[in-house]
Parts: sequence; structure tokens; C-alpha cells
Amino acid sequence: MPDSVEDDTPEMSFRRGYQHGVIDVFRAIERLLDPASREILKDWIEKDVYAWRTKAMLGYPPLWRLRRLAGQRGRQEEKSP
Repeated sequence: MPDSVEDDTPEMSFRRGYQHGVIDVFRAIERLLDPASREILKDWIEKDVYAWRTKAMLGYPPLWRLRRLAGQRGRQEEKSP
């Protein structure tokens, strides 16, 4: 069975690098995150960034999960004195 070879255009190389960078940053900070934030970021990486990289549908990865996380953080900060 032949190995599948990924497209090596500059755009696809950028997308691969973006995904790898996001994973590295997540691994560096995951122990500092609360469980809910950790799950949102993990889902964003595994579902949104991966699909963006492999399907090349959008010019940027979907950000709705990150916006949801930012909204949660904003509400938490409003509640704390």
C-alpha cells in the first residue's frame, strides 16, 4: 500500500506548522489550565485545527471554540471582586 503523501505547498506547510505550534503551546500550558478550558482547547486542536489543516477550507482555523472560552473567562472575571 503506498504511503499517503501530504501536499507540500507553502500553504499546507504553513498549516502543518501552525498545528504543530498550537500543540506545543498547549502541552506547555495545559497543566496551568482549569479542566473546562483544557477540554475546550483540546477540542479546538483535535477537531477544528486538524480539519482546517487537512481540508484547507478556510483561510484561518475556526475560532468559535476559542471565543466561547474567552467569553467564559470574561464572565469569571466579572464575578470575582
